[in-house]
Amino acid sequence: MPVLVPLPSGERIMVRPLGAADRDAYVAALDGLSAHSRYLRFAAPKPRFTRREIDYLTDVDGVNHVALVAMGAPGCQGIAVARYVRTDDGAAEVAVAVVDAWQGRGVGGTLTTLLLDHAREAGVHALDAHVLTENHASLALLHRFGFRPTGSDGLQRSYRLRLDAAHDGLGVVAA
Repeated sequence: MPVLVPLPSGERIMVRPLGAADRDAYVAALDGLSAHSRYLRFAAPKPRFTRREIDYLTDVDGVNHVALVAMGAPGCQGIAVARYVRTDDGAAEVAVAVVDAWQGRGVGGTLTTLLLDHAREAGVHALDAHVLTENHASLALLHRFGFRPTGSDGLQRSYRLRLDAAHDGLGVVAA
């Protein structure tokens, strides 16, 4: 069910689960990411995505692979996606991407809050994140939410958040 969520600026975004019907819009949003933003999100140069990669990113089951999409206004294209994918140990890997035009406006933090709530309600006990060491915005977001470092290979840092940890909620209004 879509919800209207306030950003720190007072703007509102609509957030809902990503669905198979969002495939074309998702591809358009990926095309709206700069080469640098795609690199930071996918930890590799990504001038284009294969059909298999797009299938993986858009064919979510809502249980083991959950993705929330944010839109700037009703009827607008997506501006961000936050997702988690469960792993064998009962935890899940988390990732967030925000199109360049909406970066720095609180969209990533807002979606992360909603995704954490969803994961808790779904019984996920921890979230893991792997972030390039040069991705300062994502590193700041992880620290703000209480993710703790678990390792580094020099290129990427790994973090974990136990989901019983407290966090600030949002005022969410049903759309």
